[in-house]
Amino acid sequence: MTFDLKFAAPAFYPLILLALGVAFTLFVYRTTTPRVSNLLRRVLAMLRTVALAAALLLLFEPTLSLAVKQSQKPAVAILVDRSASMTLSDSTQSRADLAKQALSRPWLAQLREQAEVFLYSFGDTLQALALDSIAALKFDGDGSNLANALTAAKQQLAHREYRGAIVFSDGAYNIGSNPGRVAESYGLPIITAQIGARRDARDALISEVVTNEVAYADTKLPVAISVSASGLAGRQARLRVYEGENEVATQSLVLPSDNTQVTASVSLLPQQVGLTRYTVSLDHFEGELTTENNRRAFYVKVLKSKLTIWIFAGAPSADFAFLQRTIAHDPNFQVRGFVQRPGGSFYADATQALPAFRRPEEWQPVDAVLLVDFPRRDSDRSLLDMLVKQLGENAKPLFYLHGPGVDLNMLGQLRGVLPLAALPNAMSEQIISVQFTPAGFSHPVTRAITDRLAKSANGRATALSTDELPPLFSNVYNLKPSPNAETLAGAGSRMESLWLAQKNANRKTIAIFTYGIWRWKSLLEAVGKNTETYESMMTGLVRWLVTKEDAKLVRFESNKEIYRGGEQIELMAQVYHEDYRPYEGAQVKAQLTGPQFNQEITLQDAGSGLYRARLQVLGGGEYLYKGTAVAGDRTLGEDSGRFSVEPFSLEFLDTRYNEPLLRQMAQLTGGAYVASDSLGDYLSRLPLQPTTKVESYNLALWGRPSVLVILLLTLGLEWFIRRRQGML
Repeated sequence: MTFDLKFAAPAFYPLILLALGVAFTLFVYRTTTPRVSNLLRRVLAMLRTVALAAALLLLFEPTLSLAVKQSQKPAVAILVDRSASMTLSDSTQSRADLAKQALSRPWLAQLREQAEVFLYSFGDTLQALALDSIAALKFDGDGSNLANALTAAKQQLAHREYRGAIVFSDGAYNIGSNPGRVAESYGLPIITAQIGARRDARDALISEVVTNEVAYADTKLPVAISVSASGLAGRQARLRVYEGENEVATQSLVLPSDNTQVTASVSLLPQQVGLTRYTVSLDHFEGELTTENNRRAFYVKVLKSKLTIWIFAGAPSADFAFLQRTIAHDPNFQVRGFVQRPGGSFYADATQALPAFRRPEEWQPVDAVLLVDFPRRDSDRSLLDMLVKQLGENAKPLFYLHGPGVDLNMLGQLRGVLPLAALPNAMSEQIISVQFTPAGFSHPVTRAITDRLAKSANGRATALSTDELPPLFSNVYNLKPSPNAETLAGAGSRMESLWLAQKNANRKTIAIFTYGIWRWKSLLEAVGKNTETYESMMTGLVRWLVTKEDAKLVRFESNKEIYRGGEQIELMAQVYHEDYRPYEGAQVKAQLTGPQFNQEITLQDAGSGLYRARLQVLGGGEYLYKGTAVAGDRTLGEDSGRFSVEPFSLEFLDTRYNEPLLRQMAQLTGGAYVASDSLGDYLSRLPLQPTTKVESYNLALWGRPSVLVILLLTLGLEWFIRRRQGML
């Protein structure tokens, strides 16, 4: 430690003045009148000297500078890949065993003498480890995000002298960005250890299974199964599909050449209503790198075979015609359309008589009601009363599609079954382009659109607009959604609500206050573009409406019932008061259990009685959740449910040791790609020189109240003593 005293003026001025002051003080107290003892004269001289020094401190503004030097060791991160692909063997030992052996060699002790060593493991996330815990590390991660591991380690060690990383990985990343790009801008050397060998391994795998998540009993379900292989081109193999333990489909195929895939198509015939688990199995071959990827499971939710849909239209229109045709094209929907004539009656159907709408028994087989440009000014009020009864008391799901002829006063009769707090205001027809809200991103009804728009934006979109689709029309504004409604889409700079979804008790409602959606099919078809968006949205909308849910005050659900391996999972809860008003501010938690997994999840309040939590990547299997909502000491309710994750790990989609990537990372950062048993020879690639830090402190002596207090005390004490002694 060093110190320095600085003055506002050159230092010799206060020193000269202090010396003169001391000399004058000694001269004054050489003799006194009357004479006093030598001790008292010395005390008085000392008080005068201290007072002079304090006065000079105030006058010349001295500052005391202290400099403290500290030597700090550099920090090095060791990143160990804990993903499942590390259990594969390229030689006589697995990649994981080679990594563990390397970490037990003397180079680690040598490194710890020169640097602070921080050990991490990573899969889909980064986790800190104790240096003595590597032997107990389990290599069972369902994904590998090497880029995030490098970035997160750098962030966590930013407050230290971080100098570089040593990576033990097979380079088979399957989550996140390309680690090579992260290395390019990393700015610190990365040493990658060789723990495998790139060779032409023999491996066949089921790379993808594509089918509908929802199917209908006794209706054929097409399934496309993609198979990849390396080192097995031209070999005959057989695919088998099992429902439980029963084989329900089989097909032979010829394995493709390396870096290609072949797709087999099979048809299944679900019979039991409910969640059905299927397993696809591919023949094993001798010498395969792993057989974990020769088997893959998927789940299908099976609904009853025929659902009755009634559509009421205020007049013949393109929106009605396209909607009816699209839904009727699905063999699992039995659709009847009723088009109103002027005066309130309906056009006759040549094939069957019109139902007696006022009789409740006629509505019993109806599974959902769709209203298109309805009601009109001349609509039958008794029919509207029956609609309110069926939609409200009998909880029939409703899809309302606005139109140019809707009478808002008549619509007010249906307000109790619409997701509206108040009726909207009328305006002249406007051309609009809707934008999807965060709720619209993940909602089952709009996911068909948002997935397509996100794909066209390369997944970078955070707010999705339908600008690339034909514009829509609207003639209402100032929509006020009910408290428990979700806004899926809106328009304008203030995002006025236009598309609403509501799950109130056990009834679902979708209300779209735009029209002309048929253009999303017809106009795109005319210019040769993809028209699947319209069909996917409308059929998915009806399926969502007719999927039954219970009427609990606390309801938990996952945003999907079936997830692909490695897919992010979202758990949601809705909490209501006894009158089904949204309950905000509750403490909502869920206990999630699954294969070798047991964890409590806290859901965050998203407003309007909705609570959400995003979960980490989970391994394959069945997961059960039991949720509880609490307010103070009162339990509001409980709910439970389950979801399924396809038991297939991303880790086995590409099992090859990615040596080119590991070499590239080392080369781009000035590190080295070295054999795991030679790491000690390459530690010099890391800048391990200790850093000397100098911390400076400036202490302003003159600006402190204590200096003034000392000055006043010493002068006052000197004056008091002189007065008591009667000195001149």
